[in-house]
Amino acid sequence: MALSGGPLERRSMSDEAYNRLQDAIISGELRPGERLRDYELAERLGTSKTPIRHALDRLADHGLVEMQRNRYTRVAPIDLDQVRNAVDLFGDIWIGSVRHVMPLIQDDDIAYLTELADEMSAAVKARDVAGFGIALRAAATGFARIEGNASRAVIIERLGPQIRRFSQHSRDAFDWEVVGAFVVSLREAILERDAVKTRAVLVTFFDEVLPAIIDRAQEQELIRSDIQD
Repeated sequence: MALSGGPLERRSMSDEAYNRLQDAIISGELRPGERLRDYELAERLGTSKTPIRHALDRLADHGLVEMQRNRYTRVAPIDLDQVRNAVDLFGDIWIGSVRHVMPLIQDDDIAYLTELADEMSAAVKARDVAGFGIALRAAATGFARIEGNASRAVIIERLGPQIRRFSQHSRDAFDWEVVGAFVVSLREAILERDAVKTRAVLVTFFDEVLPAIIDRAQEQELIRSDIQD
């Protein structure tokens, strides 16, 4: 069935389908390995197959869906190697932005970034994995926006879904005390306008704290598998 409306309406329908399917995959409502049939999803979301197909293509680009034309389309498994690669790139993007931003940072920028750090702190206190992820991405994107580098912000946005899905499925692996200490150190370094300290805090977080969370999640999954076997 052909879509009615102009290009903007079709884009809006595609975006809505993408967002709803992405949320369902990240939350686990659509499970790894689950088959995705465009006609079933179109009926479920109350739309036509065209925006569903566009949404599935975008989800495949972001590593949440795997496709083999004329064979299957299904929810991709959580690949921890891909998660590690996404975390590494996220860190590189953010740390690179710090180098350009900190020497020229203004008072209003400091206020903006410390507010974002406070949002991370609130998520840590609430043990809110999703909220922490949103605040973390906002802080990284905040540096990119201050720098005036839209490309960094785009890459951070593309990396988000892969990391978000891992986080949602690995809540028990989070060491909130360590994550909270990171946020405190980052806020202090920003207030001090110390580029070296800010980068060092981020390096520790992305090279040690997050990899340790991924390793714990992998160990827990192995333990669950042993128990099931």
